[in-house]
Amino acid sequence: MKEKISFNDVVRHFSPAWYASVMGTGGLANVLYMLSGKMAFLKPLSVVVFWLNILLFLLLIGPWTARWFLHFDKLKDDLRHPVMSNFFVTMPVGGLILGTNFFIIGKDFFNMSFVVLLGTLLWAYGVLLALIFGVFVTYNMMLMDEVSPELTNNSWYITPVASIVIPLLGNQLVKAYVKKSIGIAQIVNLTDIMFFGIGLFLFIILSSIILNRFINHKMPHAMATPTFWIILGPIGVGTLSLMGIADASKLVGLITTTDSLKVLSLILWGFGIWAFVLTIAITVKYLREGGIPFSLSWWAFIFPLSAYTLSSFNVYMYVKLQIVYWYTLLLAALLIVLWISTFIKSLVGTFNGKLLVPQVPKNKR
Repeated sequence: MKEKISFNDVVRHFSPAWYASVMGTGGLANVLYMLSGKMAFLKPLSVVVFWLNILLFLLLIGPWTARWFLHFDKLKDDLRHPVMSNFFVTMPVGGLILGTNFFIIGKDFFNMSFVVLLGTLLWAYGVLLALIFGVFVTYNMMLMDEVSPELTNNSWYITPVASIVIPLLGNQLVKAYVKKSIGIAQIVNLTDIMFFGIGLFLFIILSSIILNRFINHKMPHAMATPTFWIILGPIGVGTLSLMGIADASKLVGLITTTDSLKVLSLILWGFGIWAFVLTIAITVKYLREGGIPFSLSWWAFIFPLSAYTLSSFNVYMYVKLQIVYWYTLLLAALLIVLWISTFIKSLVGTFNGKLLVPQVPKNKR
């Protein structure tokens, strides 16, 4: 007979990585909506995923918040961990992605004033927590006597991603505020640029450290496979954010032409082709060696790929080359398959309790 899992048990063991599901589901919703311009049947699907993402965000906010008050001792252990500490920022990032969902999809169901107000709150909250967690994670690791190679992986990219995601929502706000209050629009735009710089340089610095770890030390266990895909996050989001910053900066009068920034975004997107092929090769290697066991880390497949898919679509809209569109469709098809698989496995793992509390081997009970 299965032991009943209480809400207190859920809160005690609640992983900060749960909000990666909101990031990934929100990313999928935006991908489906963007592609619906040429494939109309995808629009109602994007709406369903949009509402599902709202539900996910609201369901997770309870245990995420309660853990700070009911089990701060366990939460502190995660904050001090060089890997788990990176996942705390997925909560505000999930809010930022949800904010973009409202601007892209939710505008058809909600008053625009509400969308702008909600987007502003989620953006400001994201800015605050991205800065707090971003500084804390680096500071925390600097104070550690040693961080072993086993704990160095692509999950470290999540913190830079948080900073680079901020302009995704901020660019939407600039468009909304530019005619109402140019001052607010300029502040949002400048803040977006600042955080893009923080995220981009952190991504570059951490890339050398992480690549050095994989070259000079043994590869991690197959369970860490999804984390390899996180590299697509800063690349995909970086491309989207920089293209949006170019347009937003021109709107507020900061620049007169967007071409140079958009070419730079194309260069960043091009780097993603190398990263995508590399992650596919690594994933195939682990599949051939025995498979990839399911865990909550599977959500690391989803958001980075959705971000890179969206960036590819934006590149297509800019360069108008059909080969880029077909590449986008390939990425989107893979994204849909991975999301369905991950979502179903997450539902099963939630209902049987395996994702809610640590599983104790039978011989140790």
